[in-house]
Amino acid sequence: MTLTRHRPHLLRRAMASVRAQDFPGEIEHVVVVDDDPDSVPVVEAAPVRPGLRRVAHLVSRGPAERDEPPGDKRYVYPRLSRLFNTGARLSTADWIAFLDDDNEFEPDHLSSLYACARGVGAEAVHSGRTIWCADGTPYTEEVWHTAPNRGEGERIFELMCARGVRIRGTNVLLDRADPVLPATLRTSTVMQPEDPVLLVDQSVWLIRRELLLRLPIPETFTEDDHAKNAAPDDKLLEVLLRDGVRLHTTGRPTVRYYLGGVSNHHRRDPTTTGTARS
Repeated sequence: MTLTRHRPHLLRRAMASVRAQDFPGEIEHVVVVDDDPDSVPVVEAAPVRPGLRRVAHLVSRGPAERDEPPGDKRYVYPRLSRLFNTGARLSTADWIAFLDDDNEFEPDHLSSLYACARGVGAEAVHSGRTIWCADGTPYTEEVWHTAPNRGEGERIFELMCARGVRIRGTNVLLDRADPVLPATLRTSTVMQPEDPVLLVDQSVWLIRRELLLRLPIPETFTEDDHAKNAAPDDKLLEVLLRDGVRLHTTGRPTVRYYLGGVSNHHRRDPTTTGTARS
C-alpha cells in the first residue's frame, strides 16, 4: 500500500520497486491518492507484469483540510492514519506491506518478509532499512535523523549504535521493538538511555490484513504525541504491543528510506509537496 500526493516522479520510482519484487505470489499494489486527481493516471499508466495488479483510490479532502497549514503534524498524522486504514479496508490481499511514495523496496523485500512470517507463524513482521539523502547519497552522518537539533541527534545516534539499531560507519538502520512496553511510550526522537527500543517504520512492516482491520492505526493524536513526534507507525506499534501481538524481524535492511519527510528535520526536495511521510 502506498499513500501519495503531488509527487509523481517519486511515486513512479516507488511503484517500479514494487514491480521489481521477486515474490513469487500475487501482488496487489493499492495506491491511496490524497486529494490529487493528477496522480491517478500516473498510477494507471505505470507498467505492470504478470502477478502484479495496481489499484488507484482517490480520497478527496474537505474544505477545512484544503486550507490547513502545509506540513503541520497535527493535521498530517491523523490524516495519514485515516488514509492507511482506508487502504487496509480497500485491499483484498491477505497480507499488507506499506511503502511511502518517497521510499523504495529492495527486490527481496516482500519475499524475505513473507518467508519470515511463515517460518515463525507470525501475523506481523518487519525488516530493517538503509537511509539515503534525497539526492540518492547514503546518509552516514552520525546524527539521528528525527532529532530536533544536532546535540540531541548525536546523543540518540550514540544510544542507537550501542543498542545495535544504527550500524556505525554505514547507512544501515535495523528497526526493532523490544518486548518490554513501558506505561508511556517514548519515541526515538525523545528516547532516554533507560528506554526500550520501540522503532518500526511504516515502510518496513508486513502485517496480516485481518489484524490491521481488528487493530486499525489510531487516528487521534494528543499534544503529548505531537511533542514526542509520535507518527502513525509509532501509534501502530504501540497498539500491536499492547494487544500482545508477537513481532518478528528479518534482520535485513530491505527498504531504501529517503530523508526529507515530515517526520524528520532534513531539507525537503524543493520540487515536491505533499503529506507522505518518511
